[in-house]
Amino acid sequence: MGIQYENAPITEALVDIRVDPAPVTTLKELEGIHELVREQYPVKKKQLQVQGQFSLGDEVGAVARQDQIGFSFGSSDGKQVFQARLNGFTFSRLRPYGNWIELRDEARRLWCFYRSVIGPRKIVRIAVRYINQIDIPVARLDYKDYFYTTPEVSPLLPQELSGFFMQLQMPQPQFSGMLILTQATVAPPAPGMNSVILDLDVFKEEPGLTEDDQVWTTLEELRQRKNAVFEGSLTDRARSLFGERKAY
Repeated sequence: MGIQYENAPITEALVDIRVDPAPVTTLKELEGIHELVREQYPVKKKQLQVQGQFSLGDEVGAVARQDQIGFSFGSSDGKQVFQARLNGFTFSRLRPYGNWIELRDEARRLWCFYRSVIGPRKIVRIAVRYINQIDIPVARLDYKDYFYTTPEVSPLLPQELSGFFMQLQMPQPQFSGMLILTQATVAPPAPGMNSVILDLDVFKEEPGLTEDDQVWTTLEELRQRKNAVFEGSLTDRARSLFGERKAY
């Protein structure tokens, strides 16, 4: 049982599992996963990692290189993407979101394919991340009317803000994890509005998980914490923008 808003502001939701892979895994083996998911995820792309090196001395220079670390497999409409990388697995869903059960069940199905190919020696990080865009239909506003956590401006300075970027790193001792809360203004979808991103990334490093059931039990715990932080970040005025709360 879960609770969902009628017009949830979620723009992207994802499950991310990073691994220490078996040393024999190859990109060719990862590419082979596509044959198992091609019907639902026909769009295949290379996943690249950019690395840079900066040097000092007689000559100052910078060198960048791209290394392929895996593949992404996308649905035809671009709303769902499954990343299979040498160092991890990610499943993401773009707006319209649906609900957690749909996201979790599809992520678990795809994880089984990934795990069977990569044979990870251990899981090194596990995360649930939700990115929300909250569109507020007023041209001028006090952010404190909609958010409990906002930038605190010195009383000796002008108080009006036209935008902000704020990130909080908050330890989660309940499950030895971490929450990164990022809040920032972005361009609104229409004139006479304001839009704020509320990005909640809840994760646990070196989780010591050995069984699949432990993986998904931990993800449930991270997701519940994400929900609590989301609700605790918003005022009733903000929640009224999302319509009716529904059970599923």
